[in-house]
Amino acid sequence: MVEMKKNGVSEADIIAAAAVRLAGERGWRNLPLDDIAAEAGIKPGTMMRHYLCRPEILDGFERMIDRRMLAGAAAGDVDDKPRDRLFDIIMERFAALLPYRDGVRRITRELPFDPASGMVLAASMPRSLARMFAGARLSLDGPTMPLKLAVLGAVYLATFRVWLADESQDLGKTMATLDKQLDRSMSLIGGTFGRSKPSEPVHSDGPPDVVAPEPPAPAAPAQKAPAPKATRTRKRPAAPK
Repeated sequence: MVEMKKNGVSEADIIAAAAVRLAGERGWRNLPLDDIAAEAGIKPGTMMRHYLCRPEILDGFERMIDRRMLAGAAAGDVDDKPRDRLFDIIMERFAALLPYRDGVRRITRELPFDPASGMVLAASMPRSLARMFAGARLSLDGPTMPLKLAVLGAVYLATFRVWLADESQDLGKTMATLDKQLDRSMSLIGGTFGRSKPSEPVHSDGPPDVVAPEPPAPAAPAQKAPAPKATRTRKRPAAPK
């Protein structure tokens, strides 16, 4: 199927972004597909070519965020530590999620009542973790890699819970938590997360034009205050007192 695009954004990404935005206003588990199509400005029949149910849309959203995370990843310096590159790539993912945080919060709260969506997110986590390793230019090989993936998953989820409530302008609480969790995890695994790959640009797993720009939100009658943008830095933040 040829993927149609609006302003350089795939229809699938427009639908996924609209669905999560709408979830922030109206909830997730009872959100009608026709309402999602209307929010995305796409006919219901067109949407059915991409997604047949809300869990599929949620999987599409996770894939979109992964692509944006990788699109924002920098090759970095050859001398960068793997731990610092992991810090950067995880903060790139939180930056990609930031415009949709209200919807992500609502979906997270409703997951206990929506097993299908919960299973989709659980299944997508190993894929996202593998892409974090790819974005940090770390090789996914060796007998200890399953353990390292599991440890990184724990790091991400612990930081994610802080990010959900972090309203600071620079996401300082999120960065401090991530910094602390990475230090703890390296003590647990007894060293680094893996061998570095050669320094080179990071590519997503889809066509280059799928990752940008961000799907536009429909015009609203009332102006809302813009969401704070994450300011990421390679300087390790001080742990909270």
